[in-house]
Amino acid sequence: MKRKEYSVSLTYEELLLIDGKCSEKSQSIVDQAKTEYGFGLDYICNEILAKSMKTGKLTWRYTEISSCKTCDTKPYGYYKYARSSRYHRKGDCNYNAPFKYSGIEPNGGFISFSGMSGICRKCWYNVYLPKLVKYIIENDLPIEIQKNDIVETKYKKDDVRICFNCGEKMYESEMGRRSTLMGDGTYPSKCPKCGAESLLLGNSHEVTGEFTMRKIAHTTEKGGAE
Repeated sequence: MKRKEYSVSLTYEELLLIDGKCSEKSQSIVDQAKTEYGFGLDYICNEILAKSMKTGKLTWRYTEISSCKTCDTKPYGYYKYARSSRYHRKGDCNYNAPFKYSGIEPNGGFISFSGMSGICRKCWYNVYLPKLVKYIIENDLPIEIQKNDIVETKYKKDDVRICFNCGEKMYESEMGRRSTLMGDGTYPSKCPKCGAESLLLGNSHEVTGEFTMRKIAHTTEKGGAE
């Protein structure tokens, strides 16, 4: 008979008590916590850095958030009705219209913050991003940093693909590039070994999830001396 499993929220110190004494599934959570805690920053930055080390990139995109607990100036709440009607009174909360603020999703939105609704743009650019890029550069972490006004990236992620024609592995940096349909850029298309080209509406080279990090020109803060 399968044993019943329980779930519980533990602090980092409590997780250390079961380190090496638990199931493989539980140990993976312990190992993740040890990785995050090892960065020595706040728990939000620690979680972002751990994800960036896994994916090879630090990226962010704009989104809408319901609140920002970092600065407490964008509280969770609802807009109020401007006038009375049959079903509500003027000044009552409209639960179909929550507050919305301009926010940030780090690393494509794959980060989950416990107890946080999101990060507003002001907190991201003034608090978290400067701290993250400073730590990445000073500790020479192999992470490609999205283009920003603080620092240029020190590493470039090079993904591995498998050719649909010859079955050989190749790095995207080795592949020939093709213009997009909109003509606003290019994408890796041609196999360097057999010449087979992937097309947007045809055969495409398989994305493996494997990658290597390539070091590029020495990084300096923008506006500063090398």
